[in-house]
Amino acid sequence: MALPLPHRRHRLDPVPEFHDLQNEGPLHEYDTEPGMDGRKQWLVTGYHEVRDILADPERFSSMRPVDDEADRALLPGILQAYDPPDHTRLRRTVAPAYSARRMERLRPRIEEIVEECLDDLEDVGSPVDFVRYAAWPIPALIACEFLDVPRDDRAELSRMIRESRESRLPRQRTSSGMGVVNYTQKLAARKRLDPGEGMIGVIVREHGAEVSDEELAGLAEGNLIMAAEQMAAQLAVAVLLLVTHPDQMALLREHPELVDGATEELLRHASIVEAPAPRVALEDVSVAGRDIRAGDVLTCSMMAVNRPQGEHFDITRENPKHMAFGYGIHHCLGAPLARLQLRVALPAVLRRFPSLRLAVPEEDLRFKPGRPAPFAVEELPVEW
Repeated sequence: MALPLPHRRHRLDPVPEFHDLQNEGPLHEYDTEPGMDGRKQWLVTGYHEVRDILADPERFSSMRPVDDEADRALLPGILQAYDPPDHTRLRRTVAPAYSARRMERLRPRIEEIVEECLDDLEDVGSPVDFVRYAAWPIPALIACEFLDVPRDDRAELSRMIRESRESRLPRQRTSSGMGVVNYTQKLAARKRLDPGEGMIGVIVREHGAEVSDEELAGLAEGNLIMAAEQMAAQLAVAVLLLVTHPDQMALLREHPELVDGATEELLRHASIVEAPAPRVALEDVSVAGRDIRAGDVLTCSMMAVNRPQGEHFDITRENPKHMAFGYGIHHCLGAPLARLQLRVALPAVLRRFPSLRLAVPEEDLRFKPGRPAPFAVEELPVEW
């Protein structure tokens, strides 16, 4: 089946047909999401229209239509599957775990994890697949640290997380996925009794009575899998952007103080999530002068709002506005942790490997489409 237009890319860039559609206007009737049972679908490419829709949960729901409401029970604790008031309740319980103070307390351990993984990368020797030996283990181990997973469990849990998302063997994907689910259920049960200092412990201590055991396990599972998978994709794409723009890589290596702005530009230029969960209109509304009926489905394009036609990659760009983490009530709670990982990992990679470069021709790289998983490069062979 052909990939829907909002998810099509030419390597890291939107396909030309996508820009042609953008030039026609901010809203387009277009089949963007299969399995919507004949609902009229719209693709939203205008910056202001996207922002307004994502910021308006009273008129646009993020809950995907299901034939049986009991199916929603399969997603306990996954914030994207909730509307207010349950979304408000759950988000309030999780938000303290991502406070600026907790991020700074976590920074030294993130720095250690990055250096340990880069040691492993260097030990394997050049050339090496950056995805396998750095982009996946760094965020997986950081996610375990964030949730306060016991040290002895982290290597095996990290392996299961990656296999559940990337194994080419369906049986192994299923087995590893169930392994992660079972582990997070047991972890949540232990944290009820002994909270510790991780995310689950914060929730239990401050809001334990507001969250069910199923939601607590779901929050743990979602943070483990999504944090690892999305950051693995983002870190690999960020390194790819730098090695294919050697002037920008040299500038960041010589001026590591540019890393905050460089991080925002990397997130803007190569957003790994092309569109958040589709929104379903809860009432008849008007968007960009078009009539949207209750039940219509709207897909908001992050590529459209983050990549205006003709803009190039520039780590010195001032205020590179983007919605790589979404907008409104579903703005990604994990954004502070994601930014911190990039701000620590990228300067470390450039410092450790000053002659870093691709080990294969760029045209030989293969990419995974950003649907339903995040957009990613399958392998990133590098040498130094």
